[in-house]
Amino acid sequence: MTVRLVAVDEVVLEALVAVAVAASGPDESAPPVAGGGPGWTVERVEGLRAYHRARRSGLDGPAGEVTRAVTQDGVVLGAVRLEVVEPGPVLEVGLWLAGHARGRGIGAAALGLALEEARRFGAGEVVAETTMANHGAQAVLRRFGFELVEDPATAGVHARLVLGAAPGGG
Repeated sequence: MTVRLVAVDEVVLEALVAVAVAASGPDESAPPVAGGGPGWTVERVEGLRAYHRARRSGLDGPAGEVTRAVTQDGVVLGAVRLEVVEPGPVLEVGLWLAGHARGRGIGAAALGLALEEARRFGAGEVVAETTMANHGAQAVLRRFGFELVEDPATAGVHARLVLGAAPGGG
């Protein structure tokens, strides 16, 4: 199994949109879109495309964020993002995988690659947000050494990792 993070050019973007539409709801894999309505509407699909296009300029661009497609053996299965949330920089990592790709180690491999990229960007810290119900995400975050703090009031979990010189996770 070869997992890679690849730039989201137009060809990869269309594969990413196709897997998102086929394997998830828009609230799971796409940013909110005003007037989008329920389900995968034309506005929501175009919003997903626009979101990824706007992040091509990287962390130094206007969005302060970069996205990469997660592939396994060349097949697009999801996306990972890194966003500047504080000077330093502190980066937030987010990961979405199609349902059929979960539970197979792809998310852990993608997170490891995202952390390597965060180090190359000079990040001193990486944070992530998940839910108390998402035990799989919590397990992967712990595996890489993230400190998790639950917020019962919101059912959210905030994760924080201070980056060292060596990659985490193994």
